[in-house]
Amino acid sequence: MNTKAALLSALMTLLSTAHAATGSVTPTTTSNSIPVQVTVVAGAGCTLSTTDITVSGTYLASDPSGLTQTATNAVSVLCTNGAQYQLSAPSSIPLYNTAGTSGLTANLTYTFTNGSTVTSAGGTDSYNITVTVPSGQTNVLPETHTGSTYVSITLMN
Repeated sequence: MNTKAALLSALMTLLSTAHAATGSVTPTTTSNSIPVQVTVVAGAGCTLSTTDITVSGTYLASDPSGLTQTATNAVSVLCTNGAQYQLSAPSSIPLYNTAGTSGLTANLTYTFTNGSTVTSAGGTDSYNITVTVPSGQTNVLPETHTGSTYVSITLMN
């Protein structure tokens, strides 16, 4: 059991005994009421969601600007108020055709800073991803190329 869970367990045991109340009824006092205390410890939590990105256009190795697509709100984080989290993701990923015989490299940039701590205000935080397929990748077959990677979240509190 981690330290946080052990302290919470000890606190819940103390609270459950510290506020115990009793009451009684008799033939002359046929009803009574006593207080009951309810304690809930709310924890921080987040839900991370991503959206798949399809880059518009056709990649041509000779195009000096390559191919770029910005996916607005491609990463969403819904947290409890006060939750602190960090996001991390790679800066590039390989893309391959179905047979795995042809590949491209795509560079990824995000509107979040890798490893930077964010404190949630209790709503959804949304981030963009820009995919850039640089020019000059000449050994590529004229087929659809796909790749995937992970955006990771770490809860800090």
